[in-house]
Amino acid sequence: MENNAITSVFNYRVSIILVETVIVYFIYNYFNIRLTIDFTIVSIAIVFPLVFSITSAYQRRQDSIETFAEFRNKIIDISNIFYAVNGVDKEDYNTLYSELLCAQQLLVSYIKSTGKNQNFDLLRQKRKSILLLLNSYKHLFNEREKDSLIQVKNELFLSAEKLRGTKIHETPISLRKYCLIFIYLSPFLYDSQLVVGQSSFDYTVETVISLFFSLLISFVLMALYNVQEYIENPFDQKGLDDLKIDEMEVNPWESLLSD
Repeated sequence: MENNAITSVFNYRVSIILVETVIVYFIYNYFNIRLTIDFTIVSIAIVFPLVFSITSAYQRRQDSIETFAEFRNKIIDISNIFYAVNGVDKEDYNTLYSELLCAQQLLVSYIKSTGKNQNFDLLRQKRKSILLLLNSYKHLFNEREKDSLIQVKNELFLSAEKLRGTKIHETPISLRKYCLIFIYLSPFLYDSQLVVGQSSFDYTVETVISLFFSLLISFVLMALYNVQEYIENPFDQKGLDDLKIDEMEVNPWESLLSD
């Protein structure tokens, strides 16, 4: 896992920016190009928007963890309240618990899915069937029990809707594209201040060190962008920091009637 964490930031973008940095460095060095640019511009144009984008993606992840935990807890709550109603037998409880687990599976399938495989309407249909199931036992409920069941059921599917909203609303795409463009342009900004004045064929210690720092800056900027890309979708199970959905789900053995 640690090795994956280290190598996950490497992709074709890193290769492109590193090659570009070397080419720009030696072009500037060969033609003795010097541009006086305040590094504050780099901070404002690249670093600040990039950090903001990473922070937004991380907040989406944290909100998703909290919302999924609420969804999980509401499944337990509604099944426990239903079990405590006088007149509800084991078969009734198992029927509702199975329906709730089915709703959970539909939600998990949706948030993990990508492309055209996404279908949230199935979960909305399941919401109707669970309401109708609860309604079929309304003669057993007193007013307090009925209000509690309806409230928890609504909160359960509100959590599901929040997760859907998180999934379909990404961090601002225009901001991410802006960051990527300026990262590719960044070697033209700082390479001119790191070249040391020798010809491109004079590999002195100063040349090696300045080229190293040029490559390091390019790598760090693109690596940060890649980190943001990995945590952008906390559900797809592709990034190292995605939700551990399999560990958060309600399990069949959590039923009050399980052995």
